[in-house]
Amino acid sequence: MSFVTPATANVVPACAQCGFSWDPMIRSEVCERIGAGVASFVEVMKEAGARAAVRPRPDRWTILEYGGHLRDVLLSIRERVILASILDVPTGMPIYRDERVDLGFYAEDTVKEVIKELEVSALLFNKTVTTLPAHFDTRELVYSSRTPLAVTISSTFSNAVHECEHHLSDASDNLAMLNADNDSV
Repeated sequence: MSFVTPATANVVPACAQCGFSWDPMIRSEVCERIGAGVASFVEVMKEAGARAAVRPRPDRWTILEYGGHLRDVLLSIRERVILASILDVPTGMPIYRDERVDLGFYAEDTVKEVIKELEVSALLFNKTVTTLPAHFDTRELVYSSRTPLAVTISSTFSNAVHECEHHLSDASDNLAMLNADNDSV
């Protein structure tokens, strides 16, 4: 995972998997893309139905696990933004994404619950984006002890958009694999 840091501010990285570029975004674009990404993710989950709990391959999470992860990412980044709004250059808490899946913290999630939680997470995240004082965008934080990069609050907004769009692609790919498996049966 790459972020824009003060040292690399003129070099905007792109995700090697999905091509997302961490170009700076205005807040309205952040909110629009978070809202659209979550709405599209919800549609994938609804279409998958019970198959959302099926791994199409052993090396991939289920659509529900991606949904739980996205929910937790939005909440985690929101908390990092709030922390950085209050403290000077704090270190955010790691999300422990793989451990959450491996320890079964998403095992009892249902499509209905995760849809509701994703929608609430996106709403809370977007409220934070819109209510944050304008001059706070450049406040810095260390993303986490696992990702010890100095980032700005505005770059965490871009990362939240990346997470929504990247994991929407993961969920859509899973659905396509599940549909192909159904068609071949």
